[in-house]
Amino acid sequence: MRNDIENHIENQKNLIDVEIPDDEKIWKNISLELGKPRKYQIWRLRIAAVVLVMITSGVVLTYYWQQKKVYEKNASLLNVSKEIGGEGNYFQLTIQRKMEEVQQSGPHGEPYYLMISQLRQVDMQLETYLADFQELGNHPKILKGILRCYELKIRIIEKTLNEIEKNKHYEKKQHIL
Repeated sequence: MRNDIENHIENQKNLIDVEIPDDEKIWKNISLELGKPRKYQIWRLRIAAVVLVMITSGVVLTYYWQQKKVYEKNASLLNVSKEIGGEGNYFQLTIQRKMEEVQQSGPHGEPYYLMISQLRQVDMQLETYLADFQELGNHPKILKGILRCYELKIRIIEKTLNEIEKNKHYEKKQHIL
């Protein structure tokens, strides 16, 4: 039965095809359609551009705000005494350098997360000291507390670096065995 239908279509093909397609005209229309930008594509690009600008602005403003807070803390310590402000700057630079070492040490495990938790606790104490400093002014116990917080942060980071090195050494030793 199928062969009968195919034979009938084949015999009647010239009667069925009443028009020969104009390939040139078809491809010309297709190429015109391809050249037109689609409205929804333009809207997608606009929305993506707006989102990108908003995200970039947020990141820049957050970074600026954090740097401004650090500058204000340092400036207020420098106003008290150049020696105390200098020590604060030294500690902050040391903390930043040590944190870069931790970041470069590779994958982070339990020691890293413990360090982050401990640093948050010290930061909360430091914020308390800085708020007291802003409120009460130049008080020796407050200044010593601020400097102790910086020293504690450095010790925590150094302890974490030592733990990371011990873990790496142990993993190498296990790999050899």
